[in-house]
Amino acid sequence: MKNLYRILSKVLIVFLVTIIPMVSFTQTEKKAAQPVKKEAQPVKKEAQPVKKEAQPVKKEEPKKSRNTAPSYQYWGVTLFGELNQFNGDLSKNLWINDKVTFGGGLMLTKQFSRVIGVRAKIAFTPLKSEVTNKYSYGYFISQSFDAKVTEADLHVTINWVNWIMGYKPERFFSSYLIAGIGADHSIGTKQDILQGGKTIAWLGYKDRKGTGDVGNTSGIGSYNLEMKLIAGIGFDFNINKHWSINPEVTWRWRDGDCLDMQPGGAKQIINDMYSSASLGLTYKFAYGGCNVKSMEKNYGLVKYETTPAVLTKKGDSVLVTIKGTFPEKYFCPKAAMYFEPVVKYEGGSYALKPMHFMGEKITGDGTMIKYKEGGSFTYTTMFPYKPEMAVSELVVAPIVYEAKDKVIAKKDEIKINAKFAEMPSRDLAPGIINTDLLVSLDMIPTIADHGYQKEVLVSKTGVIYFKINVFNLDLKLDLNKAKSAQENLADVVAFVKQGWKIKDISLNGWASPDGEEIFNAGLSQNRAKTSNTYMIDQFQGWVKDAQKENKDKKAVKALVEAAGKDVNFAVQSHGPDWNGFLANVKSSDIKDKDKILNVINSAGDSKKKEQEIHNMILIYPELATKLLPPLRRAEITATLYEPRKTDADLGQLAVSNPDQLKVEEILYAGTLTANEDTKLTIYENAARLFPNNWKALNNAACSNVTKGNLDKAATYLSKAATIAPNTGIIENNIGVVAARQKDFKKAEAQFKKAQQLGENENYNLGVLMIPKGNYSQANTMLANAKCTYNLGLAQMLGGNNTAAATTLQCAPQNTDAAYLQAILGARTSNTKMLYDNLMKAVADPKLKAKAKTDREFYKYADQQDFKNIVK
Repeated sequence: MKNLYRILSKVLIVFLVTIIPMVSFTQTEKKAAQPVKKEAQPVKKEAQPVKKEAQPVKKEEPKKSRNTAPSYQYWGVTLFGELNQFNGDLSKNLWINDKVTFGGGLMLTKQFSRVIGVRAKIAFTPLKSEVTNKYSYGYFISQSFDAKVTEADLHVTINWVNWIMGYKPERFFSSYLIAGIGADHSIGTKQDILQGGKTIAWLGYKDRKGTGDVGNTSGIGSYNLEMKLIAGIGFDFNINKHWSINPEVTWRWRDGDCLDMQPGGAKQIINDMYSSASLGLTYKFAYGGCNVKSMEKNYGLVKYETTPAVLTKKGDSVLVTIKGTFPEKYFCPKAAMYFEPVVKYEGGSYALKPMHFMGEKITGDGTMIKYKEGGSFTYTTMFPYKPEMAVSELVVAPIVYEAKDKVIAKKDEIKINAKFAEMPSRDLAPGIINTDLLVSLDMIPTIADHGYQKEVLVSKTGVIYFKINVFNLDLKLDLNKAKSAQENLADVVAFVKQGWKIKDISLNGWASPDGEEIFNAGLSQNRAKTSNTYMIDQFQGWVKDAQKENKDKKAVKALVEAAGKDVNFAVQSHGPDWNGFLANVKSSDIKDKDKILNVINSAGDSKKKEQEIHNMILIYPELATKLLPPLRRAEITATLYEPRKTDADLGQLAVSNPDQLKVEEILYAGTLTANEDTKLTIYENAARLFPNNWKALNNAACSNVTKGNLDKAATYLSKAATIAPNTGIIENNIGVVAARQKDFKKAEAQFKKAQQLGENENYNLGVLMIPKGNYSQANTMLANAKCTYNLGLAQMLGGNNTAAATTLQCAPQNTDAAYLQAILGARTSNTKMLYDNLMKAVADPKLKAKAKTDREFYKYADQQDFKNIVK
């Protein structure tokens, strides 16, 4: 027994040092069980009925809940037992006493906050102690004493765990510091061990006064009365919301030195002290009460805040968030609330998903609201937008009912099975902003490139061959006499002679690679010059022929000038034609041609290659007779401008006589006019004359889109897609038609397909992102479309009002742009911008009618200036 107190004290000290630092970790692991932390989630499926939307957070059943702690405000009653030891003159020392006694008592606790509590304590505390041969007050003593102490204390407790880490209802472990004052009523006797246990002093015995008594007898029943100070530390292990186990260690310092009836002295303990290690069982309970009537009466204290203040359509849905606050001591522990916002509009209503709130003594699906603290909630949902909701009200009229022990899921069942009260209707938000519907569906159809070239160059080439090491013209050479060579040369001459404008005539001389390199360079140069002289002689011959035939002198003069200076003769020499030789070898039927190629290619410089060729000629004579002669040549290439019709002629013919034009010419003519009617005529002529040309069909479709003939455009595009499947331009234009028909899903798919096929669809896709509600993406895709209506709309809807103002100011000014700027004025509280632009916008009767009920102007709807403009 004498070691029991010492052991328990050590265990508590070890617990304090080793376990408490781990509290922060253990609390983190328990966060998942908090009953009311998650907000209501938005509906994911647009078309789902209200009751299939995301449900509020479910409260855990009590048997599964980790919410073991009560509210941080509570009353508590503690019954405890304790082990006590005396620490004074008749103890071994300040901390150790071999005599440990049992005591116990009762405490009443009031916890005011998560940190501060006050409690009253009554306890019976017997104390014993003895010493042998202890030096005290100038002599050695061997004495013992026993006393009976009745304690009446008042404590303040400081929950340091909640102070540092915050209150958490799921916390299993907590700890607190104890400080207080109290009064002790004591009686006791002291014995002298050396005299056989003879009583030598009394404490608190009135009839012993004057015969060895110590202290006063001023307490109740003449007990000794002394005040004391208390300090300690306690621990709170929460079994559930009401019951907890509380081990504590406390120390009490009395204001006198009479408890052990042994006077102190120098180097002695001046005042008496005793301590205890206790174990208590506490029941915690809340206080107060309420009912459905009191909740109805005080419903005005419940606060709601809707975000956004005016609901806003985004995509095809509306997102709403309602934050609510229940005041302290409002929500009854056995009550519940059915909370169901409703969108009311002319001709109908739409009920949003319900949310359930419940008191502390209710189970089921719902959000718990505590009576003492009150509570708050966040309700979030998304519901499908309907056009008639533009002019509407979001309201709520909750039903409060006595739930007994469980939440009732359905509103109809509440009214049948429970005592209830329907709260007054509250307006939460006035209508729905639908500004994204103002998007301009100006997606750009793509005109296919006409393929027409205003400047077309045509070339023909002829060849003159030479003997080995010779550059003189010899048309009787076998290679020159060959039919193909004669025809090619004649074609070049006739081609130039036809009178088209000449760009240039290039004359390129070559030598075979079997000669010395420097010699071959000069030889190829002279061969080019020979071909140049040949062509000049041709020009001079044409002049003589023209003079003999008495042709127009102007034409003769033009030929003479062309022969002398107007024609660009480009004379170039290329030396030995190594590439031509290797190509001839590779395409020949020589058996060892691969061997020949390897030997020559690995020969190194040109001299070694030349020597290898000579070596090979000795082995393979056909190299000299068949492969080398065609390389000794001069090539004559004439490049001329093909005559083209003027733009004026093309424009006229494309309308009046399109059958005289090629498809490229008609399509080009379509780009020469800005008149949409003329453009439509030209492109439809092209589609009629060339029904298998996808470009003609595509461009006819584009003109019909511009004119608003969407069905006709779709027909043209369908034919074009059959002729040229997976063509990005056609896929884009199919998307444009779909967008104009407000089939945004198909349009987006088409634009993405066109994008995959190489088309730049940033603008078209960016416009589609606006009605879809992806404003950030719309801003990115439309970034290069400076000073455009849709970019300004995307910037405003995305919250960048400054950028939107700049964009709309430089965008084309019309009633639509003015209406957007009026909205921007309302959003930025700039009344001058609002009214100036609204006056311009209402010139369009449709915009005037819209402005009257547009929730963008909700704040100004009752102002006279606004009324005067829209009346």
